[in-house]
Amino acid sequence: MNQCTLYISIKGYEKITEAIRTAFGDKQVQMSPDGNQITVVDKKLFSKTTVTFSLMTLDGNPGEFEPMIRGMYGFFSQIETPHEHIQAKVLKQISALNAAVGIVSSKEIDPNTLNRILEAASRVHAVLFLPTGQLLNPEGQVVLSAQGESEVEDFTVTVSTDLIDAHIQSSPSAEARKERNMALLTEQGVPVIEHLPVIDGDEFAAVRTKEEIAARATALCMVAMYGADVAEDTDTKEAKEFIEGVIELYGASSFFTEKERAFLESDSPDPTDAIQFAWMYECYWVLLWSLGYAEELGYPDSVCDVQAAVDALRLAGNFETFLEQAKVRSKADILEEADRIYRYDWACVDARIKGNPAPAGLNDGVVLERHRALNWLVRYMDAEWDDVSTDT
Repeated sequence: MNQCTLYISIKGYEKITEAIRTAFGDKQVQMSPDGNQITVVDKKLFSKTTVTFSLMTLDGNPGEFEPMIRGMYGFFSQIETPHEHIQAKVLKQISALNAAVGIVSSKEIDPNTLNRILEAASRVHAVLFLPTGQLLNPEGQVVLSAQGESEVEDFTVTVSTDLIDAHIQSSPSAEARKERNMALLTEQGVPVIEHLPVIDGDEFAAVRTKEEIAARATALCMVAMYGADVAEDTDTKEAKEFIEGVIELYGASSFFTEKERAFLESDSPDPTDAIQFAWMYECYWVLLWSLGYAEELGYPDSVCDVQAAVDALRLAGNFETFLEQAKVRSKADILEEADRIYRYDWACVDARIKGNPAPAGLNDGVVLERHRALNWLVRYMDAEWDDVSTDT
């Protein structure tokens, strides 16, 4: 192999060239006048090797960059793989890319050079695409291959703040909320960063309606109940019959998303999917809080009280009563929690990238699902449930 490509989503393209220069700091490094090409020269007694890095960006080369990314998306979307959750994140990452670095070596890329390329990738959270069709993370692990193989259990999507923050409308209320939550997290021993942006201010944000929240909460409770039963090896037929009865009792058949419906209707539900759906109790708990059925969310260091969560819906007896008794919290309260969980999740992701446990006792699974639910509540990127992202 004498060529490969780095793909990046980043704010500040100069960080890419700086990462390359740092990784090859002990070599002769030459940069073109426009800063878009770096040549690394490695001279030895009777040999000379050059590695050329050519930068292409969405801003500077849209006519070339956009078709390239569409082709890459098409390539990875058509791969048949058992690692569908990884594939989904890879596709999300591809959609967020705004820079690529084509790498060409005059000789075969040796292990030392590859390690330096991966070091540069690590500095800018890039992924490395090989001619074999393998996509590597900065640790050199295969995230997804053309054959559908993966060496990772999870993959963190990195998105440039230029891309995810364009929709944000700041205001004094948003800035004050950010400052309050940063102070709280600091007091709790949770790392914070100043440049993590605000979420929409009170004047611009829109939250889901009472009817939307109640319907989504009902669906999440039911799919979590069924997921937990399947994950615990309960007889699938018996579990399915039970949940179908509950769905009928609450008139909830129209409340489910396409993915949820496919899981509920499957004759042999996937155990991995079952575990993921069981986690929806955490999302359901957030929606219960937003409807006034839970007093507070509390510090996200442990899972919710599942029995209390289920009882909130069960004791209502039917959907109409559940909806009628709900009292939606204020927009300001919901935005406060949305901003806070955003910062908790950043701390968890940052720790995971560095190979460390979540800080200050945070349960990163609970944090992630709360983030998902709160982003849906505040209509983040106007995404529907199956497409809600938890960018940090």
